[in-house]
Amino acid sequence: MAAGGLFTLETWKNWEKSGKAELVQTIRHLIKENGENPGLSKPNQSPTKDLSRALYEFLSAIVRGHLRRDYARPVLIDMVNWHPDMASQLVEITTLLDLETAAVERFSRNRDNLLGLLKSLDADRLLKERLEIETLGDAGIVRHKKNFHTKQIKVKTKLFYKQQKFNLLREETEGYAKLVTELNQEITDRITPNSMIQVIRSLIGGFNLDPNRVLDLILESLESRPHLHQFYTSLLSQYPCESATISEILGFKLNTSAKEGGGKETQGIYTTISLLLQADILQLQDIYVWLTPEDSSMAEEHQREEAEATEMAHRVNIVSTKDKDKEKEKEKEDEERERQEQQRNPERYLNNQKIQLCIALLQVGDWDHFQEISRRFPDFYLVSIPPISKALCNLIHTLFETVYRKVCHLPSRLQGTVIEPLDNPRAVQPATNYNDLVLITFPMLTALGPHLCHDPGLMYKVLRTARHGLKQQVRVGPDGMRGLFYYEFLDILDEVMLPALSMLDSNPCMAEEIWETLKFYPYQHRYKLYGRWKNETCNQHPALVRRRTALLKKAKFIMMRITKETIKPVSRGIGKLTHNNPAPIFHYILIQVQLYDNLIGPVVDSFKYLTSLSYDVLGYCIVEILSENKDRIANDAMAISSWLQALSSFCGAVYKKYPIDLGGILQFVANQLKAEKSIDLLILREIVQKMGGTDTLEDLTPDQLDAMCGGELLRREAGQYQQERNTKRSSVRLKEALLEHDLAIPLLLLTAQQRSSVVYNQTESPHLKLVGKLYDQCQDTMVQFGSYLFQVVTIDELSGRMPPIGTLLSDCHVSADVAFFLARPLFINMLNAKYDELRKQDKGEKKMTLEQKKMRYLEACSEVFGPIVTSIRPHFSIKVWEDMDPSFFLTFWTLTMSDLEVPHHMYEKEIKKIDPNPSSNKRKKEADRLLALKEKLQEEEKRQKEHVERVLARLQQEKDRWFTLRGARSPKNDTVTAFLQLCLFPRCTFTTLDAIYCAKFVKMLHSLKTPNFSTLICYDRMYCDITYTVASCTEQEAHRYARFLLGTLETVMHWHTSHNNYERECASYPGFVTKYRVSRQEANDYVDYENYRHVVHKWHYKITKALITCLESGDYIQIRNAILILQGIIQRFPAIINLAIVIEKRIEMVKLQERNSRNDLYVLANSYSGRLKAIKPNLPQEPEFHIVPKRTPAAQKVNGTPDSTATSGGAGAGDGKGTPAEQVDGKQAKAEAMEVANGDVEAKEEREAKKGENNSKPTKEKRDVAEKKGGGEEGEGKRPEEKKREEKEKKKEKEKEKEEREEKPRKRSKESKKIKQEEEEYLEERDERERGERDREREREREREGSATSNTSSTSAKMDPPEASPRGSKRRKTDHSSKNRGKEEASRRDHKHKERSKSREPESVPSPKESKKEKKERKRDRSQDDGVEVDQKRKKGGEERMKSNGRQEDEHKHRHRQVEAEEYYERYSSKDSHRADYDYEREYEKQTTRHKRKN
Repeated sequence: MAAGGLFTLETWKNWEKSGKAELVQTIRHLIKENGENPGLSKPNQSPTKDLSRALYEFLSAIVRGHLRRDYARPVLIDMVNWHPDMASQLVEITTLLDLETAAVERFSRNRDNLLGLLKSLDADRLLKERLEIETLGDAGIVRHKKNFHTKQIKVKTKLFYKQQKFNLLREETEGYAKLVTELNQEITDRITPNSMIQVIRSLIGGFNLDPNRVLDLILESLESRPHLHQFYTSLLSQYPCESATISEILGFKLNTSAKEGGGKETQGIYTTISLLLQADILQLQDIYVWLTPEDSSMAEEHQREEAEATEMAHRVNIVSTKDKDKEKEKEKEDEERERQEQQRNPERYLNNQKIQLCIALLQVGDWDHFQEISRRFPDFYLVSIPPISKALCNLIHTLFETVYRKVCHLPSRLQGTVIEPLDNPRAVQPATNYNDLVLITFPMLTALGPHLCHDPGLMYKVLRTARHGLKQQVRVGPDGMRGLFYYEFLDILDEVMLPALSMLDSNPCMAEEIWETLKFYPYQHRYKLYGRWKNETCNQHPALVRRRTALLKKAKFIMMRITKETIKPVSRGIGKLTHNNPAPIFHYILIQVQLYDNLIGPVVDSFKYLTSLSYDVLGYCIVEILSENKDRIANDAMAISSWLQALSSFCGAVYKKYPIDLGGILQFVANQLKAEKSIDLLILREIVQKMGGTDTLEDLTPDQLDAMCGGELLRREAGQYQQERNTKRSSVRLKEALLEHDLAIPLLLLTAQQRSSVVYNQTESPHLKLVGKLYDQCQDTMVQFGSYLFQVVTIDELSGRMPPIGTLLSDCHVSADVAFFLARPLFINMLNAKYDELRKQDKGEKKMTLEQKKMRYLEACSEVFGPIVTSIRPHFSIKVWEDMDPSFFLTFWTLTMSDLEVPHHMYEKEIKKIDPNPSSNKRKKEADRLLALKEKLQEEEKRQKEHVERVLARLQQEKDRWFTLRGARSPKNDTVTAFLQLCLFPRCTFTTLDAIYCAKFVKMLHSLKTPNFSTLICYDRMYCDITYTVASCTEQEAHRYARFLLGTLETVMHWHTSHNNYERECASYPGFVTKYRVSRQEANDYVDYENYRHVVHKWHYKITKALITCLESGDYIQIRNAILILQGIIQRFPAIINLAIVIEKRIEMVKLQERNSRNDLYVLANSYSGRLKAIKPNLPQEPEFHIVPKRTPAAQKVNGTPDSTATSGGAGAGDGKGTPAEQVDGKQAKAEAMEVANGDVEAKEEREAKKGENNSKPTKEKRDVAEKKGGGEEGEGKRPEEKKREEKEKKKEKEKEKEEREEKPRKRSKESKKIKQEEEEYLEERDERERGERDREREREREREGSATSNTSSTSAKMDPPEASPRGSKRRKTDHSSKNRGKEEASRRDHKHKERSKSREPESVPSPKESKKEKKERKRDRSQDDGVEVDQKRKKGGEERMKSNGRQEDEHKHRHRQVEAEEYYERYSSKDSHRADYDYEREYEKQTTRHKRKN
């Protein structure tokens, strides 16, 4: 570098660090010092202050290789914009460098660098003027040097050597000179268009000037001084010329400028044309024909842009299998090409005369002519050009300025930019009020459309002005309408603001500004705007299509990388994409959520950076997705579609976490319910669960259920999974949305109505499983939603919206259970309010005793419930109230578990959890909170205890009038039937808490000793035939019904397990009366403890029979419900080993049948099977559960063929009031031997016989065991032979088992034949024995009739214990010996038959052959009356034999028990009820003997 230069070699070496900054700073400083002519070198000027010197050193460093050209190119491009003459200076320096490299030999090697520099300057026009042709050709600036040289010669010849033609003979240049002087003089008030036209006329006449040339000069004067357009336009209006003449002159100028390349120099022509058009001096159709290019070419360009945008949108949905790297390179090339096209756009617009004219029209405020031109092109084509849209924005600025300054005031310390109005009286005038804005500016904004994005400042101005206007017009006027601006601005939001937002690059501030204005409209208007924005507007503009396509590409890229670990960067990316055009992004995300439910959590967490507008659009997109006509049922109409379940879960999560308007989604659910489509209630359930923190009561633990029976605080602390503080804000938002849109009660009533009709509306469904699921969904959602409302909505808010109970039952078409569920909180509030009012009336309120409080409570109940009873009476038939008082009906439906008991253990448990002692980890504030919580729990427990006592006092007072005695007919059957139908069954399947309440209520009725209510009949009706109840339950109802059965079984088994419990709680209670005495002097008959145990066994048997029937039905619903109920009551059922074996065998068959067909049933059965096997070893035998009765002839008569001579033994067979068995069992009392209250018991003699047998002589079963095991003394001598025989038998058994496995079908058929033969033989013997017994019994009856003094006394004692009938016991003693002998003979024959049949059973081991001694002993035993000594010897021999053959007995035991269970099961589970009952009766005789024999 030359000495004394501005830069050194270090400057170029350290270019990136300091050289670039040094160069830029130096050149800018030199330009600033020589602002007028920075490129001229002055005399005696220092080289350090010479700009040309600095530029020379910079370019020479590039040419000589000291600085890389790609480093310097950005600086060269920026330099051109620093000063208007900078491009010329750079070209001058390149001419010097061209001479150096061409002339100086040592610089010639740098010529290639020079040529590269010339290409990067991007100043081809200047280079062509100043460089040599050879250099231009080498640099590639000129492709054909010869042709360029020829054109250059022609141009120079034309410019310098060709003479211009002038009319020199007539015209004088002096006249033109004076004309120019006059036209361009300073215009003052003295100079007017009238005076000027006189001067022009005199000059034309004096100097013989051409009028057209004069007109041209006037136009040029206007072009040079457009600010004086009013003067010149007035002058031209007086000048005698036509519009066509002016058009020709201006058209000639336009053509000339087009040939010269146009540019900024020609802008004045367009301004002149626009001013003349505005002044109506020039007609648009005259000048438009001179403008280029053609309209068709511009329309083709627009169509090409639309096609490219459509193709781009189509490509985004195509999955390519090509090389990804090549695709990325192609995408980069496309982006680079688009960027270059955008850079070339300004030049294209400068050469388009029609575009330039439109710009000029807008600049002068000529809106009408601009509209006329824009109609010639497709919609939004002209405004899509940035210069035109910017010009239109500037015009709208001037029109908005006045109103904006009135309503939007800036602080005094801030000075805003004031926009002056146009100085043109012919231009559009600014608006002064909101009506002017609607009439003047709104059409301009509509024409601008989404291209308002070119001026974000104008968007803010429009939005802020509109917001002030909407605040004033948001209130409805007296005519029911809002102002014009309120509705017109909706169109601006639809067509301008929202599309313009999509054109911006991630502008969250603008999105928030739009939301602040948009939120004044209800969600119906907003959602309509979003729908048009998403589905229509974005498809109308090619630019918006490109934007949406680019966003979707980025969204897909982000969604492929979303995980729990990448939430933070992904959430920022999603937020950035959704700030300006959220709808397409949310639509794509929701589609992914429907397909992959594991994305719900990460996607919800990634929405934390969204704007308020984006949240609102998200709510719309959810409703839109749900509104699509998609199949909501999957798996052949057996389940709800997975996409709906995923979307519902997503709704609950996103609405809870973010402040999204709930009006749309809630109204959607309400509309679906109106259309009788209940499947979308899944959405409401998720929202209420996650936002309100109210779970369904179906999945609660036992402790939580107990806590739900307590007060409000206990329910909140221990009865829910979610903590209140986690859902406090979201719960308030949900409540406000429901009340604001008035959807709280309508949603509740619609859900209740849909619950009643869903079964009928869904009958076309091919599977009842879905119908049941939809019913459960309606039920659970209704209870959940109702519970939430009763928690968060005050009673005052609720009472004004909830219809009265009479309207609910009639006009709202809901059932009683739903009506009272909805009205119950109101009733309780009314009662509490009245109670408080009555207490306050007493002066000594704080000193009132408990009894006084109870009296006030009873008064409040009578005053509050009296009108309610009157209102509900007409809604039920009169016959109902004959058996049941309406007050009882109301009492049952208004009480809850909190009214019947206090969960003391739960209060104690929660209090123990609280540790108020402060520690190092607890702050004092937290300790105080816990201490206060503890005190509140204790206080609440005390209050609830007092409340329960008051309720019990009320029930004690009302119980006498609940059930009335009508006539001589027994009221108990009808009363219980009405109670079950109208009260118990509807409520026990309503909720789990209601199921517990129903079980508790029945026990409470019993404990209160309610008159005319039979607890025994009530339980009997519950248990005797539950088949239809089980078959008609849904899945959740089966769970609740099981909970109800469990509660009742706990009560029943509590009385069954202990005689003391029974005597204390049941023995003298009206609920266990078996016969009511008409005369009060005689005592009623009650069921004793043993009879009660028999009845409980019958109930267990009936439950088993019903559930087995369901399991064998083959119907999915029945099998599922039966297993669910078995699972629910497994704590109390089965309670007998025999029933457990039967159920287990049926469950195993269900598992086998459903394993490969209905897997859900298989899973249920398998689960229950495991639980049953776990409790099975602990179950008692049947004799331990109750005393197994024997089959007596008298019982056979009564059960099978009634005999007039047989007395009922205390059952009152001929009594009009019915026997206890008739009251308990009804028609099903036939053919059941265990029915103690049936009339079979007759017999005090039977009881005494049993008692005598147990006390004096060995029982028949002991003799059978002794006979089987007799001859033990002889067995000791034959022990080796027996061992050999046992080994042989074992081998035979193994061989037999092998054969049985191979030939199982054939063996089973043989076994069945053998069993049938044995049964026939047994039946024949039994019939003969029974005939003999009946004959003997008739004889005894005749003897008793003769000796008895009164038949009435014997009849009345049918259910008395044996001690209560001394006459009967005496008779038993006299007939004991003969009767006992007959029974012993019958039992021996039975034993012989059983031994014979047992020896033929395939899986049992044959007993050893009897010795002669054993046969003799058996014969002797048959002939002897007293066999005590023989029995003792045989017992001793049997024990010794058992010791010797203990191992053999153990091996036989399991096999024998299996055979027994198979027989019991096959006979018990028979579908023929009579046959099953008969077999079940016979099993009592078999089982007792078998169990004792085994043991």
